[in-house]
Formats: sequence, C-alpha cells, structure tokens
Amino acid sequence: MKKKLNEGGFLVRTYSIYKIKEEHLTFIFGRERKLLEMMQGCEDANEKSLKELAYICESVRFDEIAAMLEAQLDSKYAHLERARNALFLEHPIKGKMAIYLVERKICVYCEGSRMLDLDLFQMLAKMSERFIAFNKQDNECGWLKPMKYTMH
Repeated sequence: MKKKLNEGGFLVRTYSIYKIKEEHLTFIFGRERKLLEMMQGCEDANEKSLKELAYICESVRFDEIAAMLEAQLDSKYAHLERARNALFLEHPIKGKMAIYLVERKICVYCEGSRMLDLDLFQMLAKMSERFIAFNKQDNECGWLKPMKYTMH
C-alpha cells in the first residue's frame, strides 16, 4: 500500500476507528487482525459498504466526540476548528490532525508526532472501551483501551 505524504514530504498516518457493539466484543476480541486483513483489500469507499462492519459496529455521534475533544484538548492545542462533521487540530510541536465522521467510522489523519495519535486515543478511550483503530498503511490495529479478558 502506498504511503501518503503531505506537501512538505511528511508522512500522514491514517486511522479508521470503529465502536464495536457491546454484544460483539467477545467475538471480536482476539480477532482484530482478521478484521484488519478483511479491510486491507478495501479502499475507503468500499470499506463503508462492508456488511460485516455494519453488523458489528455501532453508530457514533460526532457531536459527542467533538464536544469532548474540544473540552479536553482546547487548552493544549494552538488551533482547534470545528466544521460540520469535521474537527481540525493543530499543535505547535506535535503537528496537525483532522478528524471526520463517515457512516460508522471515525476517519483520522495525523501529520507529525505520534503524540497526536496518543492524545486522541486517550480521549476516545475515556468515552468507551469499545473503540478499535486500524492503520492500514502500517498494518496496525488495536483497542484504544485494551480490554481485560479472563477465561472461565
């Protein structure tokens, strides 16, 4: 897969974040890589039409996410702008981040330090333990708030 570069030649990390329905958590736990593999063959346009994703993922309310991020990150970021279903953040040291909501997916574009990603992941993890992120370019996936799972 081709890596995206911005005008300055910096690598842009792209994440697809989903909120898994409560009733499917135990099924998905441990099968995260299988989901990533399923999505690897899809471009973004086709990804939202995958029936499996529609079945296991919950709709996300952008207003809730944007309000929480604005409240938590406003003082830490030099520039924070909200427009419709998009949020744009800029930190003088960490870099820039754009967050969009598409169907059941939160699309995130980060340019700069991985500390940007961490800021967002920590905020979303506070909202719910059911968020899972996929970075298809770097073949990465994982829960934003790792679950504790015990076998009985």
